[in-house]
Amino acid sequence: MLIEFGERTPKKHAVVIGAGFGGLACAKKLRKSDTYSVTLIDRNPYQLFSPLLYQVATASLPEDDIAFPVRTAYREVQFVRGEVTNIDTTAKELTLSNGKTISYDDLILAVGSEGTTFGIPGIAEHAFQMKSVNDAREIRRSLLHTYESVEDGLLPLESLNVVIVGGGPTGVELAGAVRELQREIQREFEHIAPKATVTLLEAGPRLLPSFHPRSSQYTLKTLTKMGVQVQVDASVVEATSRSLRLKDGKEIVAGTRIWAAGVVAPPNWKFLRETDRGNRIKVNSNLQLNDSIWIVGDVASYPDSNGRPLPMVAPVAIQQGKHVARQIRRRESSKPLEVFKYRDKGQMATIGRRKAVVEMRSWLRFQGSLAWLTWL
Repeated sequence: MLIEFGERTPKKHAVVIGAGFGGLACAKKLRKSDTYSVTLIDRNPYQLFSPLLYQVATASLPEDDIAFPVRTAYREVQFVRGEVTNIDTTAKELTLSNGKTISYDDLILAVGSEGTTFGIPGIAEHAFQMKSVNDAREIRRSLLHTYESVEDGLLPLESLNVVIVGGGPTGVELAGAVRELQREIQREFEHIAPKATVTLLEAGPRLLPSFHPRSSQYTLKTLTKMGVQVQVDASVVEATSRSLRLKDGKEIVAGTRIWAAGVVAPPNWKFLRETDRGNRIKVNSNLQLNDSIWIVGDVASYPDSNGRPLPMVAPVAIQQGKHVARQIRRRESSKPLEVFKYRDKGQMATIGRRKAVVEMRSWLRFQGSLAWLTWL
């Protein structure tokens, strides 16, 4: 077809589902394409900086500091607040919960992850999780208001105890922050606050299992010195309205029970293709399901050099989001697609003020104040 002078070829439409790290990275890189318009869809009008949720939960940061408005982030990207309920891969059309439909030429699924209880009885009903601003808000309320209730005689003293399940970075960071909060609040509740405890439970043999054993040892030593009661090889088998019960028969009574023991991809996308045990969709070497659907971040099951799925962390999602945007632009320029290769820049976890562990590459590891400054 001949195009008259001044007539523009209609742009193709890329739809990104999810305004997390991967979705935003993809939209940011794709937004200035000459051949694509970009629509970003999320149920929330903000991008959540989830690594700092624990600081909101422990009253160290206001929630506005970790939730950034999406509508004003990139002027070239159209934002739609909504929840996708179905994807018609044949018609290249998705449906929102309000009944609205949106067509696409390329679809990028970047919906992140959600907490999982592994089917353990009582966890969903009697333990907090920490995947959203509301979750962090509820934990903060429990941590702070419990002191008032104990002081007024409405709750027993043991309600001040806090138990956290999960010895990964989230659990470690939260345990350290809660312990520091308990120390600070002693000035307001000097008679009851010294009785408050923090217990960190890990089902495996050591904390921070993805880190080097030396980092795990430092973390255990530092938390113990701070006053955190750490238990490894401690599997939770049941939660009640006042306690957690362990496999060995022990029961830990606590007024605030926090579950930070694992995440999975949302199960509602399993119809698209085969998934792994964590509901993550298996993708090809280009992060594709087919020519028009791309999967990035926590919902993508992509193997590392050892054949294990890449970790569900922000650096993976960001690199994958950028990679997909590059591949779409390469394809439009009739260039061959590239295989995704993850560059592992290391991992970090903060334990408390001036206490952290950092691992960069396979040989550089350090702890303490320098690691904390690096984390900052």
